[in-house]
Amino acid sequence: MRVYLIGLIVGLLCSPAVAERVNDGYIGCLTESSLDEFITAAVNNDNRQMQTLLGTVCVPIGGREFSMVDQGFVVSEIRVYVGSDSVLLFTPSEATR
Repeated sequence: MRVYLIGLIVGLLCSPAVAERVNDGYIGCLTESSLDEFITAAVNNDNRQMQTLLGTVCVPIGGREFSMVDQGFVVSEIRVYVGSDSVLLFTPSEATR
């Protein structure tokens, strides 16, 4: 029984994770406050501020592979993969559902 459990644990640790993808149309930001600022700009139709944030601290992430770091009710922190690199970003939780 013990050998079986050890084999099962090793198998789970060594098996590749199934990649999830961010829903289309979402952005991710380096900080939660940047995400809040982007959402406020979107609600206020402030396209200039949205473009400023997109060029500095926020990026479109729709369709990108991710893994969950911290799932919240409204905002989640995810690791987004781009090729062999990754970055931690904050995104609306609905982007990951």
